[in-house]
Amino acid sequence: MLDFVVAVCVIASVASPWWISVPPAHLKETFGFESPACWVAVVALFVARFIEARAAVVALAVVELVLGAWFGWAMWVVTTPRFAQLGFPFVGTDLLGPGWYAAAVGLLVTAALVVKELEDRDVPIGPELWILAALPGFGVSRLGNWTRGLVWTALFSAALYFASTDSPDPAQFAEYGRTGNVPPPIPRSPEWVLLALAALLWMLSIAATAWQRRRSLQKEIV
Repeated sequence: MLDFVVAVCVIASVASPWWISVPPAHLKETFGFESPACWVAVVALFVARFIEARAAVVALAVVELVLGAWFGWAMWVVTTPRFAQLGFPFVGTDLLGPGWYAAAVGLLVTAALVVKELEDRDVPIGPELWILAALPGFGVSRLGNWTRGLVWTALFSAALYFASTDSPDPAQFAEYGRTGNVPPPIPRSPEWVLLALAALLWMLSIAATAWQRRRSLQKEIV
């Protein structure tokens, strides 16, 4: 069933925009199938389901890097003059299309499947723990605490999702863009608070992984 969810996410990612259209900033709507980054991400997700579990973690790292770089570029580019001079308080999440989010969901589901496979095969915990820890909750899950791990994942995902809902509908940018304009300014404080919360949850999740790993090592020594 979860493999089917991953397949749906891959298809949706390829068929949906990764960038929205903001004509005054010369940002063109870009679908997944038009973007090399999308193809790298979806191929890595596909490969992760058909190779040995520890090697699959490397494929997950590739997806993490692609999605993280895309998000980071979006957060940076809105601070450049091409966006800053438009009079609208852009946040990077305004530019992300549904294709990016579909790939992100696919990454989380695939990571859960890989962690479960590692657990089922009794694979000793190794360096892959820290690649998984970069995904909120999955380091904790890799250490055997699925309930706590999924709570971290749910909290982070909820914060990022609700932050994204504060962005104007992409159709607004396209409609205003026809006349070379952008939507009227709106308060962005709620989105920044939620993005900061997501970042805090990400860091706390890694810290929780490190703490739990240290405790387990101490028990082994005793």
